[in-house]
Amino acid sequence: MQCRYSTASVVITALMLTAVSATAVADDDGFYIGAGVGGASTDQELNFASAPPLPNVVDEDDTAFKVFAGYTFDLPLIDLAVEAAWNQFGEPELELLNDSELTTEPSGLSAFGIVTLDAGLIDIFGKVGVVAWSLDTAIDGASIDFLEDSGTDPAYGLGAAFGIGSVEIRAEYE
Repeated sequence: MQCRYSTASVVITALMLTAVSATAVADDDGFYIGAGVGGASTDQELNFASAPPLPNVVDEDDTAFKVFAGYTFDLPLIDLAVEAAWNQFGEPELELLNDSELTTEPSGLSAFGIVTLDAGLIDIFGKVGVVAWSLDTAIDGASIDFLEDSGTDPAYGLGAAFGIGSVEIRAEYE
């Protein structure tokens, strides 16, 4: 399975603990929490072509979100961080030949090492890690166990961040 997740800046919501975009709130010790929303692409080969009406490939886009926490080690020119996240990669739906609906729900836990270059107002970062994902599948709401899948894959990302006090808004591609 290949899930691509990207986020785009939206607006900070004052009533929430974190913002609606990939936003982190940090304390003075380097610990931070955040949440993100964006788009996810799911590209899954089901390898089940012999039994219509099931499709052989799920290739759909949907809205995704994540919650994350990490710790930053502040160094003179760069920052190093470790970050863990829970990702929900949307819920792509496909109409089948018999007017049924195939629903997939990919999700995952990820862990990253992050290097951030302090570049003035906007910081640039790269991240490398791993994602342990699972794919739940249902037809018309009934779980289809033999189509479910899971695995572990390498993960990476790039992004930029803009900080205002202890709040940081970041745009990233994961």
